[in-house]
Amino acid sequence: MGKSVIIAGAGIAGLSAGYYAQINGYRVSIFEMNSVAGGLCTAYKRMGYTWDLSMHNLNNSKRGPLYRMWKELGVLDENKFHYHNEMMRVESGEKRLSFGVDKKKLQEAMLAISPQDSEAIKKYIDLIFGRSMMSAASLKPGILQNPIDKLKIFLAVVPLLPMLVKYGHLTMREYAGFFKDPFLQNAARFVIDSPGWPMLRCPVAGVAGFIRSSVVEAGVPIGGSQKVVHGIAERFCKSGGEIFYNSPVSELIIENDRVCGVKLQNGTEHRADIVIWAADGHHLIFDMLKEKYINEQIRKMYTTWTPVLPMVQVMIGVNRDMSSEPHRILIELDKPLRIADEDHDWISVIHHCFDPTAAPPGKSAVEVWYATNYEYWENLSKDRKKYEEEKNRIARITIAELDKRWPGFANQVEVVDVPTPMTYNRYTGNWRGSPDGWYVTPDNMRITEMVRSLPGLEGLYTIGQWTAPFMGTIMSALSGRQIVEIICKGDKKKFVTVKK
Repeated sequence: MGKSVIIAGAGIAGLSAGYYAQINGYRVSIFEMNSVAGGLCTAYKRMGYTWDLSMHNLNNSKRGPLYRMWKELGVLDENKFHYHNEMMRVESGEKRLSFGVDKKKLQEAMLAISPQDSEAIKKYIDLIFGRSMMSAASLKPGILQNPIDKLKIFLAVVPLLPMLVKYGHLTMREYAGFFKDPFLQNAARFVIDSPGWPMLRCPVAGVAGFIRSSVVEAGVPIGGSQKVVHGIAERFCKSGGEIFYNSPVSELIIENDRVCGVKLQNGTEHRADIVIWAADGHHLIFDMLKEKYINEQIRKMYTTWTPVLPMVQVMIGVNRDMSSEPHRILIELDKPLRIADEDHDWISVIHHCFDPTAAPPGKSAVEVWYATNYEYWENLSKDRKKYEEEKNRIARITIAELDKRWPGFANQVEVVDVPTPMTYNRYTGNWRGSPDGWYVTPDNMRITEMVRSLPGLEGLYTIGQWTAPFMGTIMSALSGRQIVEIICKGDKKKFVTVKK
């Protein structure tokens, strides 16, 4: 009988680790705090509308170095994908710029807006349509790579070296300064550092090859993130694994600096040979373990790196067909909106009309995102009346702006909901309500190895978005796969990726 494994958290990282561990002969139990799997891979459903909060694209769903992982997890065979021809449209007054997948067409559109920026435009187009850092990704963890594996990665990185040498120290906001036209300065960085989803100090390397890696080769699963994670959860359970829902882990059972199991919030204890933490990293290290098992590297992560800003999302079900519009539009406002003591000059509008499961026929599920301040919402939530009033106010002013852009919109609204950072915190336990982990910056972008364990503590492995800069869905899933390969290596077992 194989070793027993307990995983805390049934998000994409926990489910990935669970499936690979189960098919490699381990006996796996996953304890999940919520009533469904998914964690941050989730969606809201109201009155026939669905707003997907996670998988706005799935990297490597068409091809790429990590395509094989999605195949192994059943994601590609069990889901249909939509591939956008247009990533977004940026609108400011009379100016419009659509970011499509046609390189020549985009370059011509940018030149029409600002002929004086011809040199900057050409370099920018070559950058976003060029090779991506994703091409250097590897399924195998660094500590297990042999010389041939490392050579393959090196050969993938070589074409990127001129870009890294030239722009390695620059952020996208600094790079945008190469454009003379103010509209193009904004539009150029909005590809990755945009209103509603800012990427603070995002390195230029982050946008290299972005159109190909995040649009052309990254589809949107029809049915959304919940369909994807439920498929992986079902695959895991059919392989013999168990998921226990509504079972938050409150403590680790530690004996002689070794984790031997977990204690649930209901007081029950569950022991295992191996424990994998696939939940919030800050809660584990600082609240649960009281900083007993920490080193300078980990402390630096939590004190100097910046967590991805939390969001306020205005989710709207509207009796209007938005399918003729780009699925994402960034609109500069006449006057800024004041939200959480901050001014917002732009709004990011997203619809899901490409997915027939997102809304009834002829209707649209629409989202507007605002990056926000966690402390503001934490304090406001202490007064429930004021908290709800502020959510309602934000919904009203947002709908009013949409009505300016699409006259009649306000009268067609059927349902509204406004999740805040406190919603994320309550549902996922994520530190500061962050919808992801750390921002990638020029300072941490060269960190390639994840934090997979804690110093001085045996029997515990860590996976998920708090283990390296900007993990996202694909890297979180990869962290689960890689930790099982490492465990198999330690147990002198051949790592298998297909159920026997």
